[in-house]
Amino acid sequence: MLMLSRNIGKAVIIGGNIRVSVAQVNGCQVRLGIEAPRGVVVDREEIHQRRVAEGTAQEAPAFDIDDHVKLVADARRYRWLRDRERIEDPDEDLLVVRGDNWLSAEELDQEIDTALRLEALQKQVVQEQQVVQEQQP
Repeated sequence: MLMLSRNIGKAVIIGGNIRVSVAQVNGCQVRLGIEAPRGVVVDREEIHQRRVAEGTAQEAPAFDIDDHVKLVADARRYRWLRDRERIEDPDEDLLVVRGDNWLSAEELDQEIDTALRLEALQKQVVQEQQVVQEQQP
């Protein structure tokens, strides 16, 4: 079991789309705020146990963190690629045409990874410049 400490107003994100925040603490009682997609059932444990006993509880879909990480990485790659011109060769391998350069899948992976790292570094530089500007009188 993962144990976390949170202060009032702070949150925990579960699965990228469920947000649980600490709204209030009153002695031994904690009030939580839960934001979840419309299809996610959120119950107190005793309600869930009653529904399981009655046979009316909904099963949560299986979650594999490795699949989730791959999905996020693929989404980043897709966003990076979507505005680029690309074609498929007769052997069913994805090729990207950039000027006179043809990139194989492996070369494309390397180029995307490099571009994403460069983009992250550029964002970091901009943020650091903003902090420096804010600190100047």
